[in-house]
Amino acid sequence: MTLRNLSLAALLIFAGSITACSDDTSEKTADTTDTADTNADGSGSGEGSAAGSGEGSGEGSGTVEIPLPEGCDVTVFPVEGDDTISLQTALIEIAENSTLCFAPGTYEVSTELSLAVAGVTLRGSGMENTIFSFLTQTVGSNGLKITSDNVTLEDFQVLDTPGDAIRADATDNIIFRRVKVLWPEDGSVRNGAYGLYPVGCNGVLIEESVVIGARDAGIYVGQSQNILVERSTAWGNVAGIEIENCDNAEVRNNHTYDNTGGILIFNLPGLTRFGAGANVHDNLVENNNRDNFGVEGTVVAVVPPGTGILVLANDDNEFHNNTVTGNNTVGLLLFTYQPGIFGAQNDPNFNKYASGNNIHDNIFSGNGTAPRGALPAVLPNLPSPIPDILWDGCSDPAVDPARPHCIRNNGGATFLNVDFCGSFANPTTALTPHDCTYEPLPVRP
Repeated sequence: MTLRNLSLAALLIFAGSITACSDDTSEKTADTTDTADTNADGSGSGEGSAAGSGEGSGEGSGTVEIPLPEGCDVTVFPVEGDDTISLQTALIEIAENSTLCFAPGTYEVSTELSLAVAGVTLRGSGMENTIFSFLTQTVGSNGLKITSDNVTLEDFQVLDTPGDAIRADATDNIIFRRVKVLWPEDGSVRNGAYGLYPVGCNGVLIEESVVIGARDAGIYVGQSQNILVERSTAWGNVAGIEIENCDNAEVRNNHTYDNTGGILIFNLPGLTRFGAGANVHDNLVENNNRDNFGVEGTVVAVVPPGTGILVLANDDNEFHNNTVTGNNTVGLLLFTYQPGIFGAQNDPNFNKYASGNNIHDNIFSGNGTAPRGALPAVLPNLPSPIPDILWDGCSDPAVDPARPHCIRNNGGATFLNVDFCGSFANPTTALTPHDCTYEPLPVRP
C-alpha cells in the first residue's frame, strides 16, 4: 500500500490512524466483521445483518481479520472520531486514473463528501466491512457526490444519510459495483430519498448492489442514457428500481421485493430529456406490498402499495422472462400521466401516453389479490382479483394507426383494459388487439 503526498494535516491524521491500524483494523472494525449473513444475491437475511454488525465467525478466534483491498494507489484508514477531513482530503488529492482504497472499519462522516477527479476507483473492503456512516451528517444534501467521468465505486456501504446516498451528476461512465446503501429505520420519511442516484449521465453500470430503505427510489437512474442495472437487490424502499426519462436502459437479473413498487419505468414532464426503450428481463419482482412512505406531493408517493411493475407515460419498452408474483394490487400496470392523479403539468413537449410496449414470455402469479392505495378508487369496478396486466386503455390520438401494447405468451396471466379514457364505458379482457410483436430490444453481452 502506498500513500501519495497529502497535505500536512491529512498526513498527521493518517499517521495516527496507520499506527493504530498496522497490527489490527482499528476499534471501528469490531462491529463490522460478520459477513456470514449475506446471501449470494447480496440481499442479506434482514435488517439485523444489513448494518454489518456481528462478532466474527471464527471458532474461538474472537474476530475475523478482514484483509485490505488490493491494487491501491492510496489507502485510507478510519481515525478516532470524525473521519470527514481525512476522507475529503484523499478525495481531493487523489491523482487521475488512480485507485483510492478504504480499509475495513466504520468511518464517521459529518458533511457531504465529493469527488471531482476523473478516472478514479473508490474501493472498499466489502459491503459489510467498509462502512461510511452519515448518522451525524449536518452539511450537504448527499452523502457522496460524483461530478467527474470514468469513476468506479465498489465494495463499500453507505449508511444512514439524511439526504441522497450517492449521487453522480452529469458524468460519463459511472460504475456502482457491490455497493450497499442502508437506512436502518424501517419505512421512515426521515430516510434519504435516493440510494444510488446517477442523473444526467451517459454510461451507467449498477451491478451486484443492494439498497434498503429509500423513501423514494432505492436504485434510480434519471435523464440518462446507455444504462445497465443487473444482479442487484432492492427492498424496503418505496420504489425498488426506477428508470426515469432514460434511453437505452437494460434492467436484468435483479430481485425487488418488499417495496411499495418493484420496478418503475417513468417519463415525467418538465425534465431535460424524455426516454423510451428499456429492456426489462429476467427479474424477480415479488411481494412488493410495503406501505407507501413517500413524501406527499412527489409522484412516487402515488404508487399503490402492492405494485409489481409500473409503466408511466413511457413507450417502446420490452418486458420478458420476468417472474412477477405476490404483488397484492397489480402485477404490471400501463398508465397515462393523468394530471388529476400525478399533478398538473404544462410541458408542451411531454407525451403523456404509454404506447408500443412489448410484454411477452413472463410468469405472473398471485397478483391483485388484496389491492390497496389509490388504484381501486381511480379505477372503479375492478374485478377481484385484479388482473395481472392492467392497461388504462388510453391511446395517443396523434399516432395513426395506434401503436398497441403487444401482450403474448405470458402463460395464464390475466389482462384488463379498463377504458379509463372512455370513461370506463367499454372495459375488455380481449387480448386479440394485442396479439402482435415488436423487434426485440438489444441485450448486452
